Order: sequence, then structure tokens, then C-alpha cells
Amino acid sequence: MKTYYMFGDSLMRGVMPDEAWNYHSSDAIGFEKMQAQYNMKFLNFAMPTFTSERVKMWLTQIISSHPVPDVAFLECGGNDCDYDWKSICEGRCDYEHRHRVAPQDFKKNYEDMIHLLQEKGAAVTAVIAPPIAIEVYLSHLLESGVDKDIMSEYVNSVQQMQDEYAEYGDIMRAVAKENGCEILSLRESFLALGDMKAYYSKDGMHPNEAGYALIRGDFEKYFASAAGIIYKDCLLYTSDAADE
Repeated sequence: MKTYYMFGDSLMRGVMPDEAWNYHSSDAIGFEKMQAQYNMKFLNFAMPTFTSERVKMWLTQIISSHPVPDVAFLECGGNDCDYDWKSICEGRCDYEHRHRVAPQDFKKNYEDMIHLLQEKGAAVTAVIAPPIAIEVYLSHLLESGVDKDIMSEYVNSVQQMQDEYAEYGDIMRAVAKENGCEILSLRESFLALGDMKAYYSKDGMHPNEAGYALIRGDFEKYFASAAGIIYKDCLLYTSDAADE
């Protein structure tokens, strides 16, 4: 039985806001069920609000006090790429330092985590987060009190923010390839939708139940492949059955 550890942020905790804007974790991705389905042990160490800096600190602590997993998933970047709106609104942040964690620092953190895990003997799979619903996210920021004029100084277009979020995923992809890691990208399932808004919560960042179902599908395909099962037309087939 293989052991898998998850390190990441609120996305991997199935976090969604309720009508009162309280955020709750859930097993919306279905990791608990997948343990039995694919005969594996899964420990979820993802933590809401964590940037790569905090994920790295947490990962270091966990790896020093727990058995080394067969595979460690590394998902982060959403909080790193997000703008430091508090500092921006308080006039303490210029455009160059708008991200909570700069791209070059994010790359270093991600490399450090991969190297630490590999030195311990764990295989690493990079989990690249889906895009966010930028229009919904910006509307949420305006409703939450971010001044429109201040926002316009930092956000030139929706495309700009889409490109910036994609950049952090590209960094993860490049670092993973350089270090011989597998890659599980969650982006493509969302990009294939065309209009993603119906798959996100009202903050534009966290998926809703339909969005998490897409993520669940990508993980099921990953674990099915690891278990030697072939996916075909959304059904599971063993290799022998696929040949019949």
C-alpha cells in the first residue's frame, strides 16, 4: 500500500465560503473515499492561507516528524501570486512588489521543497492549480472594500491577471521537469469549460462543489493510473478488460 502526503493550501482542503462568508474545509475532492478505492494511505497536510514560504516551513516540520511517504504532492502558488491587497490599500506596496510572494522567491521555495523531499527518498508530484475566475474575483474585491481607483493602478486587464496566475503554474511545471517530478495539472479541465464562473464560489478563487468535482476527476485518473487502471469514457477499466 502506497502512502501519499499532500502539501498545499486551501484548494486541497476543499475550502468554500458559505452565504455569511465563513470559509469551511470539506472533503469535496474525495480523498477519504479514494483511499479505499485505490488501496492507498493519504494524509492531507494542506493548510488554508499558506503561501509557499509557509508550506515550506510546515513541510519541513512534517517530514522531520513523520515517516517518509512514497509520494508527496506539492500544490501552491495561488496565495503567492495573489496581490498583497492589504499593503496596497495602505499605500505600503509598489507595483513591483504587488504579489504576496515574488516569482523568483516562489521558484526558490518550490525548488527547496522538492529537493528536501527527494533527499528523504520521496517521489514528488507537482500539482498545478486551476486558474481563478478573474472577473468574479475582482468584483469580490471591490465589494469587500478595495478602492476601484487603487485597483486600476495595479490591474490593467483581466488578461494580465490570467497571465500572472499562469506564470506561477509555469514556474512549477519547469521546476518539476528539471527535477524529474511527475506533474498533475488541474488547469486543463477548467480551461476546457470556456466559461468557468459556474464552477467557482462567489469569491472567484475557490471552486464550488462542481469545480471540486472536476478536481476530483483529475485525481481519480491519477490514482487509477498509479493503481494500473485505465480510464475510458469516464469509467474504470483494468488493463486486461481494456484489451478484450
